[in-house]
Amino acid sequence: MTTNNYPGMPENYVVCFRNECPMAKTCLRNIVSQEPRKKLSSISVVNPYLVKNVTDRCEFYRSNVPVKVAYGIGHIFDYVPSIKHDMLYHSVKYYLGKHTYYNILHKERPIMPEEQEAIQRIFTNAGIQDPVKYEEYKEIINW
Repeated sequence: MTTNNYPGMPENYVVCFRNECPMAKTCLRNIVSQEPRKKLSSISVVNPYLVKNVTDRCEFYRSNVPVKVAYGIGHIFDYVPSIKHDMLYHSVKYYLGKHTYYNILHKERPIMPEEQEAIQRIFTNAGIQDPVKYEEYKEIINW
């Protein structure tokens, strides 16, 4: 595998050289560790002592399976009854945090799957059964 298959890798991405790990074949940290790093003067590596006995769970594991992220929340309240609009707006903004909310609103940051689920729960708990529809969806590698 090459990093060409995984676009957008952060420059100082932490890699893992534990090739015998049972999760190595699907772990981004291990997959990209196999790439030549000739242009880099240094690299960041997961401490091998923290992962030497990993069997089926690893706190550093990152799946190489792309995730479906959403962009744009400027219209998610368009079809909400006006009586619930302010409550939902403030609930979503509170959940995301003001700074993150505005980054997402201006499409500077994607809405990750777990955030999409949480926003959907906010709407469902308010009695809105329709799925939340975002402006755009993409599949990305979750570095």
